[in-house]
Amino acid sequence: MESVMMKRLLLAGLLVLAPVAFGASSVLTTKGILYSVESSDTSTSVNLMRRSGGTKTLLVVPATVDDTRDDRAQLEYDRSADRLYVVWIRGGAQTTDVMMSYLDPGGEWSDAEVISSAAGLARRDELRTALTRVSRTTFIHVASWVRDGENLSGEYSLTAFESGRQVSTMTSNFQMLDTQGQAGYADDLEVLTPFPALAISPVTDGIDIVYGYEKGTAVTRLHITPRLEPNARLWRPGGKTAGSMPPAHFAATSTTPVKALFSRDRVVLYTSDSVFRFVVFEKGAWSEATEFTLDEKLTGDALLNQVRRFIEDTQPDETSVTQ
Repeated sequence: MESVMMKRLLLAGLLVLAPVAFGASSVLTTKGILYSVESSDTSTSVNLMRRSGGTKTLLVVPATVDDTRDDRAQLEYDRSADRLYVVWIRGGAQTTDVMMSYLDPGGEWSDAEVISSAAGLARRDELRTALTRVSRTTFIHVASWVRDGENLSGEYSLTAFESGRQVSTMTSNFQMLDTQGQAGYADDLEVLTPFPALAISPVTDGIDIVYGYEKGTAVTRLHITPRLEPNARLWRPGGKTAGSMPPAHFAATSTTPVKALFSRDRVVLYTSDSVFRFVVFEKGAWSEATEFTLDEKLTGDALLNQVRRFIEDTQPDETSVTQ
């Protein structure tokens, strides 16, 4: 029985290499305007819906108005500059690029910038994005998996804006920023994953990345801090392993990939199709898997919101009082 289950887990990761959408991104501005990504199976452009009061307006990112496929957009909003950033994937015959453009307070779009490039036949997982600020510098962080044949790499791009002006973009392999590396575990599941779990979240001086591995179910948490090069307006990512977690013994049982989210010292791995399954890493150990059968009244999004609230909840032993 155990051998059959291992084969199922191995095959589940190999059945589909195409990325699965994580849902449209949306942001609310300081002026009460809501922007959201409009998904479409027929459009090759990135479309946004702008909602203000009772008015809805469809916007098309100008740089995407052509025959090349532009999709999987994510939004980030800089409150201090009232600027909307759009990051997306542009798939051409020669390259597959991560692109960025922004909408300024006056309604003008910037020229599109290429943040990173990969071979045209390479497959990209969904983008994970975050925005952080230090004084007058805004950072756009973008992470994704890139698979080129049998090679899988974790791509991380750091773009810096100083007083609203772009000054540098640096792309690296976030796995190479891991200062400790990850040792194998003899008791782990025999599972092969085309696109492992991946999540990013802003912290005080940068971002944290939680990521899984192509083989097995172990997870690593990596802390990345932007560092300014001496005598140059060039920001580089500095990596430090924030913690390695033992195997979760949790893997996909269908073509739906394992996803991740985290808050404070808690990490969640989950899958959501007809059944919502998840495990939680807390206080140095993984929980047993919990699962719920989904229906019209109990949706995956609703359960995910509850799980997110759970891991963000501050327990009494996580607070301190200064007297």
